[in-house]
Amino acid sequence: MSTALRQAGERGLEALSIRSVATELGISPMTIYKFVASKDELIDAMLVLALNRMEIPYSNAPDWQQRVIDVMVAWRELLLDHPSVVQLLVERRVPAHSEGLGRLAEHVLANLEDGGLTGRAAAQTFWQLFSLTFGHIVFERPRRNIDEEAQREAAQAMAATAQARGFARVANLAEDLTNLAVRGTLETSLRVLLDGLPSRGESQSVSQNAAARVQFGE
Repeated sequence: MSTALRQAGERGLEALSIRSVATELGISPMTIYKFVASKDELIDAMLVLALNRMEIPYSNAPDWQQRVIDVMVAWRELLLDHPSVVQLLVERRVPAHSEGLGRLAEHVLANLEDGGLTGRAAAQTFWQLFSLTFGHIVFERPRRNIDEEAQREAAQAMAATAQARGFARVANLAEDLTNLAVRGTLETSLRVLLDGLPSRGESQSVSQNAAARVQFGE
């Protein structure tokens, strides 16, 4: 699987095949078929292996929200170091038996619990955090090396198109819309999401109010 991961990183998923992996290892493709039945199974196994190797560091931040942010930012950095894994995650679902996915979820859920979020609300919040972080990765990767000149050119192009099509608001904000700094960081986006969650006291109040309505037949 390590060979397959490296080939995918160097050549892309399209060039990956059971035959190419077997050739590099100096074995028959039939030997690999003893472990996986198809290229799809090979790719799933690669993804599981890659995620299992990712050790999410613990955060010692006193604030539970900051600990959640630290975990997701650390996971983002790990994925950015493994572009083939990002491609795999874009094109395929994460296998449910992935230890790496479970490890990430356990870290996040433990910190959400400290903030008073448990049960289905915690599960929903985990996937919101996961989706936001992964979306940030997909958006950020092709833009990491864009310089100021390229941003100026993008602003001019956006403004010209907006003016031609009558998009007045876009035309007025074209410079800001194409400025990478204006888009903010993952940390900022995660903080906005977490700040919108109800606190433990608010959650209890909502539950108590709901119970009262039921009791009095509202």
